[in-house]
Amino acid sequence: MDSELLAKQILDTFDKINAENVFSKLKLSLKGENLMIAMLADIGGESTPGRLIEKLDFTAARLSAITKSLENKGLVKRIQNEEDKRSTIIALTQQGMAHYMNLRQEIVENALIIIEQLGERDVQEFLRIISRLVNIANETA
Repeated sequence: MDSELLAKQILDTFDKINAENVFSKLKLSLKGENLMIAMLADIGGESTPGRLIEKLDFTAARLSAITKSLENKGLVKRIQNEEDKRSTIIALTQQGMAHYMNLRQEIVENALIIIEQLGERDVQEFLRIISRLVNIANETA
C-alpha cells in the first residue's frame, strides 16, 4: 500500500479520535484538575510548581488556577519548600489521594468494559502498537 495514503489514514484516524472525544467518552482520559492530581500521585504526592508545569505542559497561570481550585476543594495544599524557603511545594491531601484512587478505579472499570468488548487479543495488539508509537515519538523528539 502507498505510504502517503497510510500516513493520511493515520492522521484521519487521530483526527476522528480527537474530534469525537473518544477517550473522554470512554472515560479513560484525565484533563485539567484530574490530570494534575494523577501526576502528583504518580510522583510521590508532592512537587514544585516548576516541575508540574514541565511535566503537565501547563502555563504558570493555568497551574495557578488549577491549584487554587483544588485547594478550595481540599484536594491539595501549598506548603513551604524546606530546601528553598522562597518557593512552595504543591502536595496532595488525604482527600486528594482518595479522590485520585476513586478516579483510578473508575478508569479501570471502564477499561475492563473495553477489554470485554475488544477481547484480550485485540487489546494486547493495541498495547503493542501504542508502545511502539511511544518509543518512536521518544526517539524522534
